[in-house]
Amino acid sequence: MNILQVNKFFYICDGTSRYLFNLSDLLAQKEHTVIPFSMMHPNNVSNPYSRYFISQISFRKESLSNPWKILGRMFYSLEAKRKINMLLDENRIDIVHLHSIYHHISSSIIPEIKKRNIPIVMTVHDYHLIAPNNLLFHNGKICEITKPDKYYKALIHHCVKGSLPASVLEVAEKYFYQYVLKDRDLIDQFIVPSKFVKEKLHEYGISWDKLKIIPHFIDTQKYKPDYRLGSYLLFVGGLYPHKGTRFLIDIMERIPEINCYIIGVGSEEKWLKKIISDKKIKNIKLLGFVSDNKLKEYMQHCRFTIMPSLWYEGFGYVLIEANACGKPVIASNIGAIPEVIREGKNGILFKPNDVGECVSKICKLWNNSSKITKMGRNARKLVEQIYNPSDHYQHLLEIYQSVLR
Repeated sequence: MNILQVNKFFYICDGTSRYLFNLSDLLAQKEHTVIPFSMMHPNNVSNPYSRYFISQISFRKESLSNPWKILGRMFYSLEAKRKINMLLDENRIDIVHLHSIYHHISSSIIPEIKKRNIPIVMTVHDYHLIAPNNLLFHNGKICEITKPDKYYKALIHHCVKGSLPASVLEVAEKYFYQYVLKDRDLIDQFIVPSKFVKEKLHEYGISWDKLKIIPHFIDTQKYKPDYRLGSYLLFVGGLYPHKGTRFLIDIMERIPEINCYIIGVGSEEKWLKKIISDKKIKNIKLLGFVSDNKLKEYMQHCRFTIMPSLWYEGFGYVLIEANACGKPVIASNIGAIPEVIREGKNGILFKPNDVGECVSKICKLWNNSSKITKMGRNARKLVEQIYNPSDHYQHLLEIYQSVLR
């Protein structure tokens, strides 16, 4: 089968791109031909199809210097339309699998694919499909003011980056896609990583029949478990408000006897460095971006990891990465996290943004070595049983075959 995998980034920079490469490798192992369509970037992985990629665009750098290019990518990219047609003319494609395309590629490619009667599936990695604010998170808390399809309310609330102009653009884009391009209708099947995401998309008006759950997977052969007690607590993720980074600082300030390593980059990085310096917090170490191999080492040597998210996590790939390393996770009871973290089995849950409860549970777990080891072993077994590549492939193949029929 020739499968076109479409994502705006073709290098590992977030959970979506990590899944894209893991999936592409898995499909290739099963002797499928995987063809990528993406955006040009200096960090891209080398591939023979890059001549079809569209030009690079950065919303940070070009928003003022080239506003028309920004608008074109958000609403309807003629370049993307031309390049996708070129790719489809020169390569036989059996099925198209979309990932994150908004803003950098646009939905302009979807009608072109459907003109050729090629089935389309889409893995939903965030909430852009249903809301102008793709995180459903605003001003430090969950925001669902636009549910269902009442996009105009984002203008009143300034839901996007707290900015009226940014909200205007996102709202206009949502109405254009839904009522002009009708991209939702052109996609044959949506794949979601959790029951929570399925229910949330259905609340916003997407039919049950078009939503299929396939949890993410992990190749445990690439992760060596280490059940020894580590000497630090580990956070891995983007340094953004919705990830609970400021909440994490409040937590660690109250337990100076426990060291915390923070791996990741993001908009909060400068603030975190300043607050750690100003308050002279000694038990937090910011490590920035690290390679995959170093990340695995940090996971193997920690005592357990923490995910203090404040938004509706759709899955949380780092949860199963930590579990694959034989480490339990202490995490917010929000979104799909309680589907992955089973209380007392492979981790501990706490109420989101509740500093007192979180501190209490960290301290209790930190000093219970037998429980940490037991949960670490349970965690590894659960990952092997539930989130393995074989099951993921079989479920995905069933969807591919279904839409092909």
